[in-house]
Amino acid sequence: MYPQDKALQDFLFETLKNVAVLFGFASYDGPILEDIQIYLNKTSKELVEKQTFQVQDKKDQTLILRPEMTPTLARMIAKKAGELTFPLRLFNLGLRFRYEAPQKGREREFYQADFDLLGSAYVLADMEILAVAIAIFLSLGASKNDFILYLNSRSFMEQKLEGFGIGKKDMKTILNLIDKQDKIDEPTFMKLLQEVGIGSSVINDLQSFLTKPLSPAADPYFTRLFSYLKNYGIDSYCQINPNIVRGLDYYTGLVFEVKEKGGTMRALLGGGRYDNLVSSFDSKLSIPGVGFATSDVVLMEFLKEKGLIPKVKPNTSQVLITVLGEDMVPSCVEIAKLLRSNGISCELYPSSNRKLDKQLKYADRQNIPFAIILGPEETQKGIVKVKDMKTREQKEVKKEEVVKILKS
Repeated sequence: MYPQDKALQDFLFETLKNVAVLFGFASYDGPILEDIQIYLNKTSKELVEKQTFQVQDKKDQTLILRPEMTPTLARMIAKKAGELTFPLRLFNLGLRFRYEAPQKGREREFYQADFDLLGSAYVLADMEILAVAIAIFLSLGASKNDFILYLNSRSFMEQKLEGFGIGKKDMKTILNLIDKQDKIDEPTFMKLLQEVGIGSSVINDLQSFLTKPLSPAADPYFTRLFSYLKNYGIDSYCQINPNIVRGLDYYTGLVFEVKEKGGTMRALLGGGRYDNLVSSFDSKLSIPGVGFATSDVVLMEFLKEKGLIPKVKPNTSQVLITVLGEDMVPSCVEIAKLLRSNGISCELYPSSNRKLDKQLKYADRQNIPFAIILGPEETQKGIVKVKDMKTREQKEVKKEEVVKILKS
């Protein structure tokens, strides 16, 4: 990742961190290498078996390069639950790894931002986490025409499937098939449903349900959630979609994804409620949670698609101090120290045998706005020359006033 790309990534990271601060989320972290045990029976089987980088340590213990953060967070919460003050708002931005084919919006190594609110099962917590998700896209310059947040409820879906006559033993399989719909065509989806062993009338009922839009009146939970979303002024960004179920096994209630409007890109952001995950590490604990994650790769692709890439430049110095001969090195070093001790970023040209025009050309190419020229004559007078690289104007300034002049 070269400086220009890194500058864009830094802009994205700064935006995510600012949103976290705005909503009161504290930063945390965990290990990049995790024991496979913290993922088994706590996340999807497909993720663990097919999408993780696994290594064996010297004791033949299987370790995984972390593919997601939520199990790590749940273990951390379980370990110190008695010392923590709930509700907790936690934010992490760090590396994740998925062993899958690199493609648009998807890499094997990527940065992911996780926002989690733990300790509240109340609908207001769900509204808050959705508000955070929407705030990210608005902070990146997106509008209502660029994205939509689709939401659903796993518990609502389980009730519906049970009403269609689908038993508990097939529930997980059916939900996973619904989650994979956008990756397969309709005939394949129908065939896979038939292979589960449910009747054609049940399949027809399910298909009819999945293709009809739902209103907040469909369930008391949705009614209350949308009343809060409306209070906050973000209900128009959200839509109930029965096809959103999310593939991770630990979701218990709200599930949601943000999708690009008018695009074919995968989910830009996804998450949901996981009320039983912490208790899987300590059965005596009952700590509900809700959260989501998004990655730098998919967000950057979204910004490119929507023409929202900002004009950012790699960090550059404000001042170049030219070095005109070996005899001038001590005086130039003194100026560099003076500027830096006063918070002015500068660089000392790292050679004493380059002509002045070459050094100034370097300042131009690096977009350094000012250059300080200091030769024997200037040293004798106790001055320096400050050159504005944009206007090409230069002025003589007393050494003791150079900081004041540059800061102005």
